[in-house]
Amino acid sequence: MHFTFGDYKLRVHSLENKLSVQVTSDLGEVHLVSDDRRTSDFPNEVCFAIENPSKQPEAMGLRRFAFGEYTFILGVNYSGELFLFHSVRLFVGKKVIEGKDTLTLAFLKDPKA
Repeated sequence: MHFTFGDYKLRVHSLENKLSVQVTSDLGEVHLVSDDRRTSDFPNEVCFAIENPSKQPEAMGLRRFAFGEYTFILGVNYSGELFLFHSVRLFVGKKVIEGKDTLTLAFLKDPKA
């Protein structure tokens, strides 16, 4: 599924009980923000930012999205960064697929004895 949220384009794909989320933009290349100097306000947030944007993305209020059992909330702050807020019950993996930073969301499972 493809959809836009402000100046960001999201590609969401469900496979093998996981949800994959890729974020792109026509304003520039989008990367996950993993700067340790950045203060995280929530333990379950993931931040995306456009590298050298051609214009500043507009701030947008929070909006909830649901994909089967998975839900997350998106918002764009006044700095133009896209925030994805997810359930604390989800494991979040970060990897690069087709040259784009990608999140993989999966429900935490109890270890088998």
